[in-house]
Amino acid sequence: MDNLRSKRPIFHSEADFQFALAWEIQSEYPQVDVRLEYAYKIGDKIYHIDVLVIHEDEYIPIELKYKTLKKIVTVDSEEFYLKNHGAQDLGKYDVLKDVFRVENVLHDHDKFVNGHVIMLTNDPSYWKKDSKENTCCAEFSIADGSSVTGSMAWAEHTGIGTMKNREEPIVLTGSYKLKWYDYSKFDDKRNGQFRYLMFEAERDDLFFNTQKTE
Repeated sequence: MDNLRSKRPIFHSEADFQFALAWEIQSEYPQVDVRLEYAYKIGDKIYHIDVLVIHEDEYIPIELKYKTLKKIVTVDSEEFYLKNHGAQDLGKYDVLKDVFRVENVLHDHDKFVNGHVIMLTNDPSYWKKDSKENTCCAEFSIADGSSVTGSMAWAEHTGIGTMKNREEPIVLTGSYKLKWYDYSKFDDKRNGQFRYLMFEAERDDLFFNTQKTE
């Protein structure tokens, strides 16, 4: 990410971010193979991994999220028109669901040695603590300095429409202390700074934690 931000401080879309990161990994580590949208089946469920890094017999899955507030930026004569994604409660749920997915893959086969989930955004709602208490997505907070582990669910007063297709609680085996890192800054406006959050899951740690709780 440090290398990437000096070349690409902003992206048109999540797919643009995905391709740029994969290209940077391949350039930095020419000995590895990199795959995009890698399909992996566990039981009757197929997981599509955003970026898969393969080094000999070791697999490293990487899931990405790119959530933006509306902004127009020009970088080296290239214009970027970012959308306002909004729905931050769903965004928080989805990034934690990606952590759950990575953990499932690591648990399934020992060829997956570790995994990462990276969220990049210019929306401070993700890294700042919610000013209101008892929000419907309080348990899904990914604010800077917070921790996530175990079972997380929507608050009881959450509307059915909000939870649609995301009703299930998220249960994580690992414990993650969350730290946001500066990525790029264009101005002092609310949407002018990009920061990223990275979850790192180690298969051995997840397996040990599972055994310990059984």
